[in-house]
Amino acid sequence: MRAPLPEDEPTRLAALHDARVLDTAPEEDFDDIALLASEICGTPVGLVSLVDSDRQWFKAKVGLEMDGCHRDLAFCAHTITGHELLEVPDAAQDPRFLNNPFVLQDDSIRFYAGAPVVLDGTLAVGTVCVVDHEPRELTPAQRRALRSLARHAAVQLELRRYARKAGEIADRLRQVDRMKDSFLATVSHELRTPLSSIRGYLEMLLDDDFDAETSRRFLSVMQRNSDRLLRLIDDLLLVARLTEDGLQLDLAEVDLAELAHQVTSACRPLAEHKEVKLRDRTESPVPARGDAKRLGQALNHLVVNAIKFTGASGEIAVDANAENEPELVITDTGVGIAADDLPHVFDRFFRSASADQMAAPGPGLGLAIVRSIIDAHHGTIRVHSEPGIGTTVRVTLPKV
Repeated sequence: MRAPLPEDEPTRLAALHDARVLDTAPEEDFDDIALLASEICGTPVGLVSLVDSDRQWFKAKVGLEMDGCHRDLAFCAHTITGHELLEVPDAAQDPRFLNNPFVLQDDSIRFYAGAPVVLDGTLAVGTVCVVDHEPRELTPAQRRALRSLARHAAVQLELRRYARKAGEIADRLRQVDRMKDSFLATVSHELRTPLSSIRGYLEMLLDDDFDAETSRRFLSVMQRNSDRLLRLIDDLLLVARLTEDGLQLDLAEVDLAELAHQVTSACRPLAEHKEVKLRDRTESPVPARGDAKRLGQALNHLVVNAIKFTGASGEIAVDANAENEPELVITDTGVGIAADDLPHVFDRFFRSASADQMAAPGPGLGLAIVRSIIDAHHGTIRVHSEPGIGTTVRVTLPKV
């Protein structure tokens, strides 16, 4: 029985083609997903399948020689009509599949389970699926793992979409400014480093049998690297929106003291990792008018930047006060900024000589984003710095 078309079929196909992975060469990241699916579910076949307008194509496969089949014969064409895992315990007893040629042949498909690979939160472009020649059922743990692997496949596809779009942005910006010439290489490095870490830990988890605590520690590292990738992608997309549409704010009363507390708490693990003291010196509430999400993003960039350029045993302090106007003050005892670099610290893609010498990560977008957020609030941001002594950043915002 032919599967019905998803309601969002044109948009779904547009997202699939935008990923530009159809008919591409095998990649270890996807091969690992297919292998994990097969091993975890105990099936001879594991696949990462993408469903085009008239065909199903396998981006990765384990235990199967064919590269794909017509969409009318694809079990996965049924899976992508929703967002839930589809499990077929015995295809020979299922009216949707009992007349399927793959079920009737000698080496038949009797068991199928597939979890949809969803892009943009709504568009199921394919599946991570497993196949067996005997009827069976998955355990609850195997179903959870299959869904998790499908989410991982979606992240891999979206990373490729965003990386390609970042490259396109870089091509345009390179014509405008000499500093932008290094953008593609920097972003490529920023994407590759956490991806390589994730892949390395995944290979270790595949090759060895670790205890639960070690496995959790490995997965924690993988999660941190995934978060780093998502932060970079968010920054790139925000810069693109700033260039095209400007920054839209959701203005309301916000307490800068509470904001400072939230950001310092979130950044404290990074500071402790670098053996830097991070102090929140705010006490009483400091009301201001602003967009809490965007202001939190700006303050996070400023604190993370201070941590990057402050050595072990150094100190960073965050203050919020309302002596005249609502103000945030971030002070560090880091390497400081050279006088020649100070006028350029808010330029997009600018990286100071000290950033390059210290191999500090980042494409040079953080402070440019901060400046755009503060400007959108009709606030001011000032930087005072002395090399070898430290840096102070003052952000002033409108009163409520």
